[in-house]
Amino acid sequence: MKERTLYNFAFGSNMSSQRLLARLPLAKKVGVAQLPSFELQFSMLSTDGSAKCNIHQSSNKKDKVFGVVYALNEHEQALLDEIEGVRYDRTEVSVQLNSGQCVSAYCYIANTLITDQLPFDWYVQHVYAGGLEHNFPTYYLARIKEQASVIDRQTQRKEIELSIYTK
Repeated sequence: MKERTLYNFAFGSNMSSQRLLARLPLAKKVGVAQLPSFELQFSMLSTDGSAKCNIHQSSNKKDKVFGVVYALNEHEQALLDEIEGVRYDRTEVSVQLNSGQCVSAYCYIANTLITDQLPFDWYVQHVYAGGLEHNFPTYYLARIKEQASVIDRQTQRKEIELSIYTK
């Protein structure tokens, strides 16, 4: 029996294939995609006390979130559910690949929102690395790079997080 393929729309740190493949080695990149009428924010309260990426529906039809669609098997989807945890709801969205094809994919939308916390610098680096790797538009990359952040006082955590880029 053939295992079902599920599509994940990654818009935060999992856009970086190095980060995602370190977590889910069997994931396959399908392509870069856009989610219209949404905007990227760093508004999810993480268990480490910092902000992480989230998306919000926008009334501005010109807004869009860029991301990467990955094909996952059911086991990897279950692992990703565990990694993302209960602070995110797995939500089905319709995204448009750069090829023009529309696909139904799952993404994780936060249910624990904050406005008074910043992401760690290493987290913003993950998000930026993913956008850079997948050739996102310059204006979108600039918005990610300009995101205010704080330095993680747990230097070992930062070293571990960023070590995937030096292997």
